[in-house]
Amino acid sequence: MRRVILAGFYHETNGFSRARTDLDLFRAYQFVEGAEVIERYRGTGTEIGGMIAAAPAEGIELVPTLFAAAVPAGMITAGCLAEIRARILARMAAAGAYDAVAVVLHGAAAAEGVPDADGAILAAIRQAAGPDRPIVATTDFHANISAAMVDCADAIVGYRTYPHTDMDARGREAIGVLAGLLAGERLCRRHVKLPLLTVPQCQATEAEPMRAVMALRDRIAAGEGIVSATVAMGFAYADCADLGASVIVHARTEAQADAAAGRLAQALWDRRAEFAPALIALDAVADLIGPDAATPVALLDPADNVGGGSAGDGTALLGALLDAGAQGAVVVICDPEAVRIAAAAGPGGAFDALVGGRADDLHGAPVRLCGRVSYLRDTSYRHSGSYMTGFVTRMGLTAIIEAGGVRVVLTSLRTMPFDIEQLRSVGIEPAEARVLVVKSAIAWRAAYGAVVRSVHTIDTPGICSSNLARLDYRQRPRPLYPLEPDAAFAADAGPGGGG
Repeated sequence: MRRVILAGFYHETNGFSRARTDLDLFRAYQFVEGAEVIERYRGTGTEIGGMIAAAPAEGIELVPTLFAAAVPAGMITAGCLAEIRARILARMAAAGAYDAVAVVLHGAAAAEGVPDADGAILAAIRQAAGPDRPIVATTDFHANISAAMVDCADAIVGYRTYPHTDMDARGREAIGVLAGLLAGERLCRRHVKLPLLTVPQCQATEAEPMRAVMALRDRIAAGEGIVSATVAMGFAYADCADLGASVIVHARTEAQADAAAGRLAQALWDRRAEFAPALIALDAVADLIGPDAATPVALLDPADNVGGGSAGDGTALLGALLDAGAQGAVVVICDPEAVRIAAAAGPGGAFDALVGGRADDLHGAPVRLCGRVSYLRDTSYRHSGSYMTGFVTRMGLTAIIEAGGVRVVLTSLRTMPFDIEQLRSVGIEPAEARVLVVKSAIAWRAAYGAVVRSVHTIDTPGICSSNLARLDYRQRPRPLYPLEPDAAFAADAGPGGGG
């Protein structure tokens, strides 16, 4: 058996958030060390779950060190990054002899003083492992893949789906690539960075324009000599020098890697104009949920996307629904203070307090909510859908306030609306609601795509806005389409593909 170190560091860092991500936030979500990594993730629809499942057939024994993940949020503190890095390296040093390293990354993490935190983690692992041990990393579809990441890993395997439903498969693929490297296979790679920035709303891989791009990726990946091909669309709400889409291909020869990566990057660039989002004004909400609406109606609040690092306490749509006298509406708001007020009132008690708008002044002001506490319980749920199947998410102490025709689910912990059990766990059947407010852009489809009958993306304010012109970038590369409409790119422009 070949012994392979397993490590993971996973965070999508929103460069516009005023919050900071410290070690406590990693511990509140996923912070697992040693043998517990295998115990916790075996059989789950995650990268680590896929690696665990694939390793025995490849003659690999995984040696787990640390997996640390936090819900997307603001900048990681310097001390937090240093602690995670130190713990990984300490466990690597104590592991004894090993042959290779498998690393689970997001690819869009940033820390105080370290804008490319993924690259810094990989660099530390490479230094510890030395130049000869293979390192293979997995990354999210929204990775801002950097030169440092590419230089420090022998291969990078990225998600192919959005919503993300192939994490298990990518973990298995990474182990297969690693097994080949351990068997002496030689890989050549080409990384092409494009001057292209797109928003999550337009990146669904089962819809155009991504469907055609990913179909081409599949054809290219099946070609002679191609080992792995990744399209990473980047995370638009980072603010860093590596911002934007990229392509990375691993192949048997340099010519194969160059040709495949160039063809795929050019195809993506040629469809750049199709990534423009369609947004509906907030003042149109009343018309969208009228008596003739096909229900359930999903009102998307992408600017307060919890999965993109927002606080999840935006009130723009809540206020609009209350003003419209909406019936059968469900809104989830993360507001620990409001939960404490509901807890003091108790089940059945009257609730009269401000809700939401506490994290900042970017997502709407606090809204006065008057109603009755109909649910109060410490709540968690096990994912039953295609996203991280089997994983358990905690919402903390959770309350439901019924205010006229609106039910407001108040949570103590931020939770991403990526699984239908989020609402079922508090006794709400989404299919029976008239209106669902979803703080997400695309990933919500894994939870509610089969339930809703009409979908509208609202132009709400916030740090995950689909209107990129609203964001105050300071560190991004220039030019970058569509912020600079005349940005140019040619895949055959030499190393880096003109990016």
